[in-house]
Amino acid sequence: MAVKTAARTAARWLGLGALLTMGAATHGFAADTPAAMAVAHPAPPPAAERVASEFPDAALSRSEQGGATVLRVDGIITAGVEQRFAETLRGLPAGRPLVVELSSPGGFTSAGYRMIDAVLAERQSGRSIATRVRGGESCESMCVGLYLAGYPRYAAPSAEFMVHAPRMAENGRMTMRSTQTMVQRLVSLGASPVWVERVKAAGGFSGTLDYREKADRLTADGANIVTELTR
Repeated sequence: MAVKTAARTAARWLGLGALLTMGAATHGFAADTPAAMAVAHPAPPPAAERVASEFPDAALSRSEQGGATVLRVDGIITAGVEQRFAETLRGLPAGRPLVVELSSPGGFTSAGYRMIDAVLAERQSGRSIATRVRGGESCESMCVGLYLAGYPRYAAPSAEFMVHAPRMAENGRMTMRSTQTMVQRLVSLGASPVWVERVKAAGGFSGTLDYREKADRLTADGANIVTELTR
């Protein structure tokens, strides 16, 4: 549980569509460090290994409920999750309805956008794909875009959603271009432009604020994030 909590905390810091630049870290001492003070450091692990350990893949589970398949994503959105998610979609019987249930602090932009595109492609082919967030759980950062890719979009009144400006893992900086791209994608997926402007006015896409709202409030605000509240 402690490892999972730490991973979720790291993913929240990364941000919606965390634009991760996993460059090699600098280790050891500066060239003018006295020899007597020098300490041997092991070589850093490859970038892929660091990503796997610091940002573990979300758990992906599948169940059958009534006439639909439920695919639950619980944890950080990574390339590994995206690959398994796409494989699962390809393996579903043609026309089989799908509910994507989400509980995620966000993750990697590239993986998240590919998952969004996969959902949209399946819907365009005629498959019904809804999304859902349960009570007491949250959909944050990159997860919000994935949630918006489905329809209908179910959520319990107490389910929490969070959006903010994307940040880079290496230095924590955001860019205007990445933020604009992310906001445009949210709107293209259905988020109300009026609500987006309210979030902007509150500082939600400034890079200094994690903007959070519960599903019932989003519905009352006309955000068009949640389309149906569950009881």
